[in-house]
Amino acid sequence: MNLITRRRILFTNNLLITKHFSRKNSSLSTKDAEDTIDTINTEDTKDTKNTKEKIPSTLYSLSARLNLNFANQNLLLQAVTHKNFHENDLLTNEGLQVLGNHALGLYVTEYLHLKYPLLPLPCIQQAITAYCGHLTLTVIGQEVGLQYVVRWNNFTDEELFLQGKEIPKKNKSVGKSREPVQRITQGTAISHALKAIVGALYIDKGPQSARQFIHDHILSRDVNMQDVIEIREPKRELSALMKRLKRPSPISRLKSETGRLSYAPAFVVGVYSGTEQLGEGFGSSVKMAEFRAGKNALLQYYLKEARDFTLPSIIDSHEKQATYIPTKVGDTPPRL
Repeated sequence: MNLITRRRILFTNNLLITKHFSRKNSSLSTKDAEDTIDTINTEDTKDTKNTKEKIPSTLYSLSARLNLNFANQNLLLQAVTHKNFHENDLLTNEGLQVLGNHALGLYVTEYLHLKYPLLPLPCIQQAITAYCGHLTLTVIGQEVGLQYVVRWNNFTDEELFLQGKEIPKKNKSVGKSREPVQRITQGTAISHALKAIVGALYIDKGPQSARQFIHDHILSRDVNMQDVIEIREPKRELSALMKRLKRPSPISRLKSETGRLSYAPAFVVGVYSGTEQLGEGFGSSVKMAEFRAGKNALLQYYLKEARDFTLPSIIDSHEKQATYIPTKVGDTPPRL
């Protein structure tokens, strides 16, 4: 029993006692009692509103830890409130999450596309997922402590009804029935909250702050880019690449070997285009070493990094635009 309920019960008892004695002494009229009840209800409503707007200390700690510095802390509270949170009639992070998701896609794609200008499109898409996919954002959110501040309910419609909680009704303005509430895991709520924080930064501080947050907390992490490149036929792909670049066809050459007739032979093969060595590989057979040499040559070509490149998103003035030199981006086809 909360404080508000206790106050109401106590006042009702006092009112009944007062009415009993008012038959002899008309000291309190019914109208005064009704006015007093209205006053208490008004105060209770104010207390409830104040409770809704109260920001927990853990949220301030998160803001300081991530150096967010929101001008409106209620926006951060909204960013960590999932759309299935039915405890209070508050704004949710659904819109902020959509905005943050697009901002993440823009700035991460921009960075990877310029840093690895020769990377094929499917590999860039895999790299984007590795940097800002659902699982990655969940891990990042847990590391910064989002699981202690995110607000969500892991309930379905039936469970909400059994617990006596209000279920959102049909949206009459749209004319369509509401979809059933799906079970949301904590990882999904954390991932959505982190995207919503990016969206809130975009609104509250501008696109530059959102971009800086993404570079500081997401793009600063190490991702093994070799894992995002799947090469099944390196010899065929390398031949097609050399033909496209109008260079001599690749040739495999055995560089060294040991223990050919033993139980543990080792071979080193190099793949060449003319006199230039493109890659090198080793293995327990010549075929395995040749496969690894071709794959090594393709990885060296695809993962060639651009140095000192300028991101187009930082061009925010006419002066910078006048001196901006775009980075040359390759046009490696998705499949060779």
